[in-house]
Amino acid sequence: MKELDMPLIEALKKYGLKDSTRFHMPGHKGKKSVHIIEELEANLFNWDVTEIPGLDDLHEPSGPIKWAQEKLARLYGADSSFFLVNGASSGVIAMIGACAQPSDEILISRASHKSVLSALILTGAKPVYVMPEKDENLGVYTQVTPEAVANALSQSPKVKAVFLTNPTYEGFCPDLESISEIVHSQNKVLLVDEAQGPHFAFNPSLPRSAGGFADSWVQSPHKMMTSLTQSAWLHVKGERIDKRRLKSFLKFVTTTSPSYILMASLDMARSIMEAEGRALTARALELADMARSNINKFTAFYAVGREVQGKKGIYDIDLSRLMVNVSAAGYTGYEVEKLLREKFNIYAEYADLYNVYFLITFSNTESDIDRLVKALATFKTKGKISNSIIWPDKMPNAAIEPRCAFYTPGEYLPLEKSMGRIVKDALVPYPPGIPLLMPGEVIEREHIEILDRLLKSGGRCHGVTDEGFLQVIIETII
Repeated sequence: MKELDMPLIEALKKYGLKDSTRFHMPGHKGKKSVHIIEELEANLFNWDVTEIPGLDDLHEPSGPIKWAQEKLARLYGADSSFFLVNGASSGVIAMIGACAQPSDEILISRASHKSVLSALILTGAKPVYVMPEKDENLGVYTQVTPEAVANALSQSPKVKAVFLTNPTYEGFCPDLESISEIVHSQNKVLLVDEAQGPHFAFNPSLPRSAGGFADSWVQSPHKMMTSLTQSAWLHVKGERIDKRRLKSFLKFVTTTSPSYILMASLDMARSIMEAEGRALTARALELADMARSNINKFTAFYAVGREVQGKKGIYDIDLSRLMVNVSAAGYTGYEVEKLLREKFNIYAEYADLYNVYFLITFSNTESDIDRLVKALATFKTKGKISNSIIWPDKMPNAAIEPRCAFYTPGEYLPLEKSMGRIVKDALVPYPPGIPLLMPGEVIEREHIEILDRLLKSGGRCHGVTDEGFLQVIIETII
């Protein structure tokens, strides 16, 4: 038989053979921590099936998929829950699609994931943005405040729904209770992207889940639990969401050949958390506390903790996520992430200019934490970084709506020659996937300077090519 040429397989084999310490998604960390996961692995091909009699149909469930989703809804206190095999992004699109007609206004935190853009383009909804607070020492946006939401709604009374993130990639949470009171008092819909917080419902030491406040919320159990990558679930509660329209949008953004392997992993993750969620999340928090304490005690870096709560828009914080600030010691996050990976075989979740992020789940071990702390302790202080970035305080100037920009012809220009032009593709430092500019917004000097510093420091930005070009609207079209 001819030798097969499989570059992706070879790359995966190479990584799989490494004795790597994983602090990245998915939450299972490549480990078979419970018997049911071993059973899933053993039956990978045997369970890779289609909608045959007895195995139900995700688009019209009436059997085991329906029953599994009902168990999920009971666990999270939802009226209905849905398995997602196209990621949490499909749930974001469906939530917005359920309550937005073309030209309807949606209030959106500017710190939202880029999946919101897909929803705006598909639905034709008009974004009304609200700026989050920011922490200049940590170099990140934090969260929107209830006051900012109330002010935005007073200025845009036609808004149909409010879309927030709980938590951000950094683990920062908004005051959902106060915001929900503001939103619902005006008979508007509250939608929450809780992709990073599916574990919140299982431990009182974690922030409160959106389930107590939102009309619909989406979660990614592959991030902090044990389901497989690309699997997620969506919940809906109350009467403010048009459930029929929600289901229609889910069909619109979901493959007609849903993976039973992904769905099985979702049912597995739900069952594990239902049986042991409190103990498992307690283990993850204990490991994270150990890491945070030892990093602050034995290294030159600062692991962010409970002390930021109540400041700069941070109402609460997910302490199972480890945000380690390295800029005060003279490093960029990109430098530290690369050195950890190449020298110590430790894989972080991601890095930005100021920080490195580590996701700690119950699949991690004390040995993982010890290895991380010892590696970070080898870095010596060398003074503050000089190429810092100050993220914008004000909203960019929007010339046209995102949907219009998407369908308008564009051309590519070098970044340095793009000032004053209307961007066609979102410019998104990635990760975490929060747009600097959305389609239809005007590129200003500060945006060029930010992207130039970001790219020269080792960061990446979706929407900017490797050669430094970006796509703008052709001027003669507008």
